[in-house]
Amino acid sequence: MNKKTLSVIMSLVLTVMTCGNVFAISSTANTSDELKQAQYNKRQLEAKVGDLNNQINGVIQKIDENKKDMNRIANNIKNTQVKLKIAKNNSQLQNDLFKKRVRAMYINGTNGYLEIILSSKDLSDFLSRIDTITRVIKFDNGIIAKLKKNELAIEMEKKTLNTENNRLQSLRANNEVILSKLSNDISQQKQLLSKATEREQTLLAEQNSQNAQTSYYTAMAGTNGGNQTLSRGGSYSYSRVFSMQATAYCDNGYTASGRPTRRDAGGYSTIAVDPRVIPLGSRVYVEGYGYAIAADIGGAIRGNRIDLFVPSQAEAQSWGRRSVNVYVLN
Repeated sequence: MNKKTLSVIMSLVLTVMTCGNVFAISSTANTSDELKQAQYNKRQLEAKVGDLNNQINGVIQKIDENKKDMNRIANNIKNTQVKLKIAKNNSQLQNDLFKKRVRAMYINGTNGYLEIILSSKDLSDFLSRIDTITRVIKFDNGIIAKLKKNELAIEMEKKTLNTENNRLQSLRANNEVILSKLSNDISQQKQLLSKATEREQTLLAEQNSQNAQTSYYTAMAGTNGGNQTLSRGGSYSYSRVFSMQATAYCDNGYTASGRPTRRDAGGYSTIAVDPRVIPLGSRVYVEGYGYAIAADIGGAIRGNRIDLFVPSQAEAQSWGRRSVNVYVLN
């Protein structure tokens, strides 16, 4: 090989090496820019998720307060109905007493107040009888008016309570709509955040080694159930399963969804959930408890926690706190 040929070969090798280095530097720079953009997108999504979480916490607090108000109003309505029944009974008793007095007058041969007045012995007796009868009539009218006024006041109180209850029911429905929308929004943002995190990890790997191909799987809260089934007089398929901490409560009354609490061993019982994890209205199966519907929330129910309704304090204490699998039914 002569010197001229060797020189040409060396020039070609240097050219290839230079182009390769330039390409590698260019590729690394592109990856770095993409990584910065991916990390910026991720921070933006994290901020959105945080903001939605704060909004959901606010709505959950409102729903919890609304639930307490609904139970208070329901108890007040019951008490008002009792008071109204007593007032009507008192009015009836007074009317019966008045009728008995008039009947006694006729039985004793008196045809009414007029005959009593006309049978006066003298002027003094006449005036005395008129005064007495006037007092009796005034007393009767006063009692009747007082009873009627009391009935009217109780009726107005009942009407006010019913109006307030209707307002709370409307507020509950409105809060449920808001919560449902926020839950959908945060679910979408979390999916985007999951993809942004995957992209960030991929770009980090590419930055360390341009030729390395790394697959990343985002840890999801819950696994797909596929075609697996739960049996209870039939086949019930589920879409997700969560490992959760379960407690129990026995506060009987209205739930956040407006349904009354219930424990139905042969049907669907009431449980409280974090609607960001399990949406309200979802039907689930809880290990050791049975089938249930997510109808309630609670101020302390956050994340992978549920609260199971039981009829008594003894059952709530017996349940305690335990880890369970919760299957979200299709």
